[in-house]
Amino acid sequence: MKIAKALIVIIPLLVATLLMNSCHKEQFSKTGALSFSTDTLTFDTVFTTLGSTTRYFKVRNTQSKSLLVSDIKLMQLQGNQFRINVDGVSGTEFKDVDIPAHDSIYVFVEVTVNPNDLNNPFVILDQIQFTTNGTTQHVVLEAMGQNAYYHFSDSVVSNVTWPNDKPHIIVNKNGGLPILEIKPGATLNLQPRTQIYMGPNAVITVDGNLVAHGNSWSDSIVFQYIRRDYQNAPGQWLGITYSRGASINMDHVIVDQSTFGVSDEYVLDLLASAQITTSDLRNYSGGPTPTVTLDKCIIRNCSSNALTALQTNLTATNCLLHSSGGQMVVLGMGGSYTLNNCTMANVYNLYTNHQNPTLTLIDRAPYLSTNTVVGPYATTINISNSAVVGSQDNELAYTPAPSMLNAHFSYCNLTTNVDTFHLLQGADDSCVYNSRTNRLFYNEQYGDYRPDSTDSPLYNKGNPSTQRPDDLFDRSRSPKHSVGAIEWTGN
Repeated sequence: MKIAKALIVIIPLLVATLLMNSCHKEQFSKTGALSFSTDTLTFDTVFTTLGSTTRYFKVRNTQSKSLLVSDIKLMQLQGNQFRINVDGVSGTEFKDVDIPAHDSIYVFVEVTVNPNDLNNPFVILDQIQFTTNGTTQHVVLEAMGQNAYYHFSDSVVSNVTWPNDKPHIIVNKNGGLPILEIKPGATLNLQPRTQIYMGPNAVITVDGNLVAHGNSWSDSIVFQYIRRDYQNAPGQWLGITYSRGASINMDHVIVDQSTFGVSDEYVLDLLASAQITTSDLRNYSGGPTPTVTLDKCIIRNCSSNALTALQTNLTATNCLLHSSGGQMVVLGMGGSYTLNNCTMANVYNLYTNHQNPTLTLIDRAPYLSTNTVVGPYATTINISNSAVVGSQDNELAYTPAPSMLNAHFSYCNLTTNVDTFHLLQGADDSCVYNSRTNRLFYNEQYGDYRPDSTDSPLYNKGNPSTQRPDDLFDRSRSPKHSVGAIEWTGN
């Protein structure tokens, strides 16, 4: 009897409990996903010693029913620097987390980094993955892995000189655009040996003045991608763009792994298929003319053009531009262009498919994707002692209007059809044409663009009266001057 009475009491309680659990499970929403207080959790403190810090974000259920998060997982993409705590419980993975209707849970994140460890990446990235009703969502975790100067969507609004004792990192913050803006009237001075690391899709926009002077290649200034294990991979960041009235002056500078290299900001409008910049291509005529001076610069590994100068006063001397997925150089739409002892070469591309001419000269262009043609504008181009070469039959293209495009080449090596080339005004018979040969450069596969030997068509073809006395690498030129940025001095 006592057992029967006990069962009479216990069984209803068990049934009630089961019914309550069953009812609660039935209340879970079968659709929908989570919302988060942030999509990127950034630890932007630059630590000076081994240490840790903790931040948090909210995971919200905005629905009228409970949500069952079937899985929350720390992905540990770059090791175990990050640790997480979900609503008071520590671990790396959590199953069947119930978030009541119109409620939220907290996720606490801790990171431990030794910023003095030079083997760390500059930015350490990880993700927390949430799976709800078959939908996968992520919150990005990023921490500064090394001591450096971090610029989060930064603006230069006055005349400043950046220190060169630590690298400068251009990255985004909490989903913002990774951009460094040099405002009108402001000047950014970069000292010798300054290293600039660009985050994914980062861009430097110059509306004022950018001055980057390295005294030699031992203390050169380098703009490159933040991931150092991605060497030679093009298109990792956007590039350096400039607007009307801007000024860029650089020597002993390397621009590596970008999309556009150094370019008029119209390329950003083309990328967006809309007018997003301050410079309207239709209003270039009669407006301010930017000035770009490049001396002993290397622009390489671009997924699009390496240099695009439109209605610009450009001077480029002893510059090497190579390995581009687009047109290596585009010049025109008005302005004045003087290139001397430059090498523009698209003869070897490991990561890109070279299908466009190495050099394109224009005096008019379409506005975005419309049928509106802007121009023609009077354009003056003088190219001397330079190589314009590539793996195609014709590496020189142009859109000249009568007497509007005044282009003169002298003592150049050109991969192009000589008859077509002579349609340009001022064509010079001192040039060498169609010299596609395996003996042009020493080893372009490894970025060595020295003339191959005395058998190279570049050797002893320059004009001593117009050439620079030294070459890209600060070496004196021999009496038999080589065409291009690099002098043959014996191998």
